[in-house]
Amino acid sequence: MALDYATEKKLRPLYEAIDDCQYKQALQLVTKMLKKTPDWPLIKALKALVLVRTGKENEASELCKQVKKTIPADDATLQAVTMVYKELGEHTSIVELYESAANSQPKNEEFANHWFMAMVRSSDYKGQQQAALKLHRTFKSNKYLFWGIMSLALQGEGGSSLSYMLAERMMAKAQEEGRLEEVEHFRLYLLILLDQKKHEEALALFDTPLGEKSLRDPEVRQMKTELLSTNKKWSEVLAASEKALVHENADDWINWLAYFDAVEALVAEDNKEVVNNAHQLIEKLKKSALEAPMMKRGPFLAELEFEYRLAKKQDQGHDQSNLLQNIVTYFAQFGSKSCCFEDLQNYTSYLKLTPEKAKGFIQSLKDTIKETGEKAGKVKNIYKDTNIRKLERFLGLQSQLSLKEGIELVNGLWKAYEDALPLGKGLEKTEYQYGDEYVILATHILLDLYHEHNNTSLLIQAVSLLEIALVKSVSNFQIKLALVRLYAILGIYTRIEQIYLTMEIKQIQFDTMIHYFTDKLFSLGCLDEIEQSLYDALVIYKSNEVETPEMLVKAYQFGTFSKIQEFIEFRNRLDTSLQHSISLVELIRIDAMNATFQIKNGVQFFHDLDVSKIKFDDVFIDSRSDNRDFKVFMNCNSKEIQSAQELFKPTISTNKTWVQMFSYVFNILSAACDTKGVKDLDSVVKQFTEFLGRESIQANVTCQEYWLAKYVSDLSNALVLSKSSVKNADNSKKIAGFLKDAAEIMEKHVIETRPYTTETISWVDFHKTNTVLEVFNYGSVLLEMLNRSLGLTSKDAKRKAAENKVDEVLMNLTALQAIAKKSMVTVQTNVKTGKDLFRIQLQKKLIKEITNSEVVLDYFKTKEAQTVLNDHLKIMVTSWALSIERYTDEVNKRILKM
Repeated sequence: MALDYATEKKLRPLYEAIDDCQYKQALQLVTKMLKKTPDWPLIKALKALVLVRTGKENEASELCKQVKKTIPADDATLQAVTMVYKELGEHTSIVELYESAANSQPKNEEFANHWFMAMVRSSDYKGQQQAALKLHRTFKSNKYLFWGIMSLALQGEGGSSLSYMLAERMMAKAQEEGRLEEVEHFRLYLLILLDQKKHEEALALFDTPLGEKSLRDPEVRQMKTELLSTNKKWSEVLAASEKALVHENADDWINWLAYFDAVEALVAEDNKEVVNNAHQLIEKLKKSALEAPMMKRGPFLAELEFEYRLAKKQDQGHDQSNLLQNIVTYFAQFGSKSCCFEDLQNYTSYLKLTPEKAKGFIQSLKDTIKETGEKAGKVKNIYKDTNIRKLERFLGLQSQLSLKEGIELVNGLWKAYEDALPLGKGLEKTEYQYGDEYVILATHILLDLYHEHNNTSLLIQAVSLLEIALVKSVSNFQIKLALVRLYAILGIYTRIEQIYLTMEIKQIQFDTMIHYFTDKLFSLGCLDEIEQSLYDALVIYKSNEVETPEMLVKAYQFGTFSKIQEFIEFRNRLDTSLQHSISLVELIRIDAMNATFQIKNGVQFFHDLDVSKIKFDDVFIDSRSDNRDFKVFMNCNSKEIQSAQELFKPTISTNKTWVQMFSYVFNILSAACDTKGVKDLDSVVKQFTEFLGRESIQANVTCQEYWLAKYVSDLSNALVLSKSSVKNADNSKKIAGFLKDAAEIMEKHVIETRPYTTETISWVDFHKTNTVLEVFNYGSVLLEMLNRSLGLTSKDAKRKAAENKVDEVLMNLTALQAIAKKSMVTVQTNVKTGKDLFRIQLQKKLIKEITNSEVVLDYFKTKEAQTVLNDHLKIMVTSWALSIERYTDEVNKRILKM
């Protein structure tokens, strides 16, 4: 029901204010209208919309409940309430809203459609099915039939085999009645059969008129080839893939792989002729590629793949010279392409070349580079040379270098970069310099040397080279990622934050990429900056709740059934995102650090903490989807050693074990501070103790994090026993034992932090400082709750406990509290050392150490370069000083309150 002209005119200023995001003005208008017409559902709905967009979600939800009770049946009110519920993520309420509207007007097709779509948003597949079939019975449209069948298929995917059977029968009947008309109908039928692994029946569908029509779609043709392979119809696979390669796209790698799979299978069936035919096909398509205006690399890469497969089928004594020569030939043609290194990795790895043979192979690749005076030729030669350098690293020719050899290699790479710079003078600002990868490779070598010799000067020079290159290639994300990781190793966060702001991370990248700018940086004291980045990233999860359901709605509306499962999988991967869980845990750590400088504040914080989303059970943790992108980081290391992304970080990445461990810690602290006794502390502590006994735990967290968890475990076990109704000597002995163990952890594993020195400035030092603070924070809260449980809340009671030389529990508790205080004093001493160290004089000292050392690069021997290096050192020293200043404040606040 549309609004009449007079009403529309009356509401126009309000709608315009909402559309222009003038919510203050809109709120004034809608409040004024409500005074005149307090029972008008539409005005209440519009006020709810304004409220939800100004962050007043509870008030908006309450108003919508009032509107829903009136069973609105006009479009304007329904749309306004729907918008509010969408933004609140309350999809079930939208279902109820439109179900009532549809029941009030059973012949209103639009309301019935909205009802169905509301269930799509809330993933109610059973409800979808029922609504779709009701729509089909009432309005007789074929699209509703297929909506119902798709809903059944989704129930089948959830484990209902009966739903699959019913969906298949309905599709078969629809086929008999001639209802299957579109390619998407055919794909829906295929989906149902394939999900049931009915491959023969699925293959038979292609023989129908609709199946033949659907083969015009490249994706459907690919599906047929895959089905032929699954059904081992190798002759047909061979024919189909060959046809696609010859007549459609000789670069189609999926079809090349299917073709070679078929060849191998037919050879195994004693059909030797197919090998000759394969060689002929490759030669034919190579010839066509050479004659084409733009040469495709597919046939040439296929030649390598085929030779590689033939070699693998032969015995170990097979002559590898053919494959080796083909690699060189391929490199001569495509070595200037950025993908060439990735193309050749698998084949060069298979050759298992000795160092001498590897050197000969590399020389043969270098021989393909021809001197030229043209700019285009020079640029191609640079790309060829960088690919050769990558292959050198991949083959191990850059490993186990002496310090002198490594520095000479880095000098050579930097000179190659400088020589390439004149060719990039005319490039756009957003384009990369041609020699950028020389710099990145140089930093890989410097990092290798750093790991071997533990010399910070090597890392500082690596950072400086990357910063210099970034000035000329401001958009090069590989340089930025390498910089971020090296800064993290050095314990520097200010530049990481600045680089993050230049990355313009958007949408799904907040789930896949944010870890580069937040992971393990909590230890550097940059709480406000990390918090902001994490809140930036949380937007994608809210967006997923609101926007992905709309993608599903569109898929149903346009009948693109082949996309529905894809959208659902996307939605589920974000709903179960591991990074989301990591972010939530990190935000609690930040809030806890800010709240626990005083014990009573810490107790109140954990008392109020909502841990409903911080789950720790194995089922929840195992179901988390790790969507983080680690492969984007440039890696030229061989498969036998750690990847570059593993080496370019200060410690092991956060992972499921880390999330589970801290989730346990926060649930324990929350339960410990629960004064109403609603939360089951005993059960959580028992599970946590069992969890820490698993073999894999220590390999997945830092040793400091592990001892933090053990400390919390011991104290929480003591707290559980102190709350027990059983009061006897055995119980007291156990409490005393846990307190003694906690004291040993503090003495042996927590307080043991090294002073800050120029020789070993790194993330590790800051992490140790941060861990002492966290252990003290969580421990103080648990000790306070233990004191309360033991009746030691008054000063008099504490004094008597301190004087008691008999009660082992009280003695150990007093000793532990003394050690906890000692931990703060020790950290205070260490951060004071750091404060004295990280001053402007440190810049001069570091630059002198670097320029006078055996590891100084030729570039930094010039005064001009030393000025640039000094600028970079200023950033580093300033960041270190800021971290120390923040830790000094945190430590001093706690000591003041002790």
